[in-house]
Amino acid sequence: MFLFLFIFIILPSTVRSGFIYEDFIQTTGLVLNGDARTCACNSTQNYDEKEDGSIDSISEIETEGNMLIQKLISVSRNDTINTYTNALGASFGHRERYIAEETNCFQRLRLTRSLQSQVGSVFYERMLPVFQGFDTIFEFQISEQSRICKTYFEKVYSKLHHMSCAVHGGDGFAFVAHGDDNGSRSLGSDGQELGYGGIRNSLAVEFDMWANVESEGSDDLFYDHVSIHSASLDSNSAKSSTTLGTSKPVEMGDGKLHRARIQYLPYVEKRYLDTMTANENLIRYVKDNGEGRRLGTLSVFVDDLLTPLISIPLNLSVLLDLPHTMAYVGFTASTGYRFQNHDILKWEWCDSFDCHKDTDRKT
Repeated sequence: MFLFLFIFIILPSTVRSGFIYEDFIQTTGLVLNGDARTCACNSTQNYDEKEDGSIDSISEIETEGNMLIQKLISVSRNDTINTYTNALGASFGHRERYIAEETNCFQRLRLTRSLQSQVGSVFYERMLPVFQGFDTIFEFQISEQSRICKTYFEKVYSKLHHMSCAVHGGDGFAFVAHGDDNGSRSLGSDGQELGYGGIRNSLAVEFDMWANVESEGSDDLFYDHVSIHSASLDSNSAKSSTTLGTSKPVEMGDGKLHRARIQYLPYVEKRYLDTMTANENLIRYVKDNGEGRRLGTLSVFVDDLLTPLISIPLNLSVLLDLPHTMAYVGFTASTGYRFQNHDILKWEWCDSFDCHKDTDRKT
């Protein structure tokens, strides 16, 4: 009896065979890697603030043709950014609708801070069963996006020509299930790789908020988007060669609170046929693998937790090589030249695919 009470106090609440983190005041069971940490929503630990309240920015000088460009890279906070940016003239890619939403300021997982070249991961310490289906729901928020303001001068006379700004952070985060040899300590690359690039034997559902259209092998959209990536047993990456299905656009990097759901069913769900997508990378994983390891359905929901944003037919037991059908599950994120906070506010995991069937019935 006393042992049971002790376990109940130190561990997060349990649901069937799973867990719930209503907030991250307690992080028992989680392994934080790289730049990942916990903090409150109003934390100012990212920056060295001066006595007047201003924040040090990154300043760069570059040339372009007959223009000298002075570039100021700083952090955009709350609803002050639109007034500041629009007054100078917004350049392509500016998030005009970005307004940071107030929260209850409970502790959250900050996968990356709003700084350049950050990379972080958070994984549950134990491997969890995935081949027979799972259902996970989490709440996330993107805040304090990078702001780049450029002042253009005529190179010869140093005369002001024009100014432009854009508020748009990068790069994004991912939900990852894997069997990499590094286990719960796995951590991938920063920038466009979203912290999962380089993790072997993995499946990543990426929530991408920066278009790396200039990068070789990238099929990024110009809009916030969700896509599914896996290189099977090899090192995963964000390249088009690992994309399973087609990316789907959805607004996520707007400062608001968003909810996502990722569900794997050990059968083909006919209700989701209208949302299904496939490509040539997926073909080899669309087959049965013996009794109890049939073709399944992987679905991703954003905000609307009843209708998938994207679904693909997939057999996880063909895609990944997992001992005893168990995988490490968690999140990765990264920044590059552009940056923003990537926060997970709540996380619920259930080993059974019908944990939220009462919610599903509302359809």
